[in-house]
Amino acid sequence: MGDPRALTADSWSIGKGITMSVLHNPLRTHVHVTGEEPLSVPPHWHLSHEEQHVVLKGRIRITQDGVARVVGPADGKILTRPGVVHSIESFAGEETIIEETAGPGEDINAQKVIFFRNMFAPGVLQSFLSTMQIFYYGDGYPALPLGIRRFEWLLVVVMGGWVAGLLGYQIPDKRLRLDQRRFPPKKQD
Repeated sequence: MGDPRALTADSWSIGKGITMSVLHNPLRTHVHVTGEEPLSVPPHWHLSHEEQHVVLKGRIRITQDGVARVVGPADGKILTRPGVVHSIESFAGEETIIEETAGPGEDINAQKVIFFRNMFAPGVLQSFLSTMQIFYYGDGYPALPLGIRRFEWLLVVVMGGWVAGLLGYQIPDKRLRLDQRRFPPKKQD
């Protein structure tokens, strides 16, 4: 479904009773879950950026490389390094507030905000190719059951980087840029 405000507004709906906002000074995403429906971020990983999550209210279950733990405000920042498969779930019936930053660097964090704007734009999550294209530009890779990272990477590159473009798919917010650190230039002889 997606919220048309995702591309321009500072706050938009990402689910029933779940709102994502962009906050400034410092730049970060803020997710408010009323508890009407739990937040569920499926297992995925990033090649070139890390994420930090802070639970301001409530609890989440965060799983990192297969190790699940329940965290709350007293736990402070939760760091997820590049390459670590992670997922996040809130609990039904509990109000939860989470903030996320990405790094290293403010540019990576700004790109992460644009990634979310694209991912939650109308129609994106209902389309496999659109989702893979956003993953391609946004350094996201789904964690598949076999856990073969090279295959997961290749799936995103082929489907999101090549097939989606050949079929005319375009990312909604063109400010999302491909991180060149993921594809280093070939050495010249």
